[in-house]
Parts: sequence; C-alpha cells; structure tokens
Amino acid sequence: MSKARRPLQFDALETRELLSLAHAPREHHARERAHPAATSTSLPLDGVLTAHTNAKNETENNAGGVTSSVPVSGQLSSLGQVKGDWYESSGSTGYIGPDTITLHGAKGAIALAFNNGTPGPTHRAGPDSVFYQHPLKIQGGTGSYAGYMGTGTIDLNMNATHTEVESITINAEAKRRA
Repeated sequence: MSKARRPLQFDALETRELLSLAHAPREHHARERAHPAATSTSLPLDGVLTAHTNAKNETENNAGGVTSSVPVSGQLSSLGQVKGDWYESSGSTGYIGPDTITLHGAKGAIALAFNNGTPGPTHRAGPDSVFYQHPLKIQGGTGSYAGYMGTGTIDLNMNATHTEVESITINAEAKRRA
C-alpha cells in the first residue's frame, strides 16, 4: 500500500482554542533594556605619564620624513592606569602636526592631540627642570570613553639637559557629546 504524500502546509493555531492552561494567552511586552548606571558627563583627565624614550621607535613616512613613536604609561584621574603611544611626525619640510597620544585603560581608549611644532616659552619647574606647555584637544575615545571630546593643556617636562621629554603632565576635561 502506498500512502499519498501531502505537500507541506502551515497549520495556523491562532484561531484554535487552547485546552491547556499552561499555554494561556499572554500579553507580550517589549523587553526592558538595561540602563547604564548614571555617570557624570564630565571626564577629568589630570595626571602624569612617563615617556619611555629609551624604547622610541622611528619609521620613515610618506612625507619624506620620520614618524617617532614613544611608549607612555602612567595614571590619569578618571582613567586609572593607562598605557599608550605618543606619535610625532616630520616631513622633508619640517614638523607635521599634530602630535597624537592614544591611551588605553581598562574601560577603553582615548585620543589626544597637540601641536608641538614650536616649543613655546620655557617654564621653569626647578633649578634644572623646564617644561613646555601646549593646548591639548581630546579627539574622542572608545569603550566607556566613546563620545567624549574636550580641551586642556599638556606639559612636556624635559630632562636635566633639556634634550628629551621625561614626563608628560595632562590637565584636561572631556565632556560626552550628545
């Protein structure tokens, strides 16, 4: 005996009455989304980074010059422990700005930019210590710092012979863009 094959069909249950209370009709609600904990829209970035100039890396760039990369690490008020890189480029005609520093923390990364083409006036911090201060721009971030932009200052603290940056002091504030 051969059974006649039926084509596959969709059997709608919406019009049938259910006999079990376990399947009683329920009203469907949109899922509640988890709201992040209330956070301040202000992100202070105050602290000191060590410039590890002994690990400086230089590569030739497309402008006929050199791009320098210096590892940095330190502590910033809102980010905690951070590590990153400071990039500075020159071309065949001189400085190509801006310098950038990208810092990575436990909750994301943040990008800073400043113009180090001219050192500006020398500020004395002690008998053998000077620093050069520049305006700083916070260009944005990732992770928890996504959407943050801001301004501040960056101090390049020189070594005793004034030939290398020893540390970097950042005083800035970022705000989350709406």
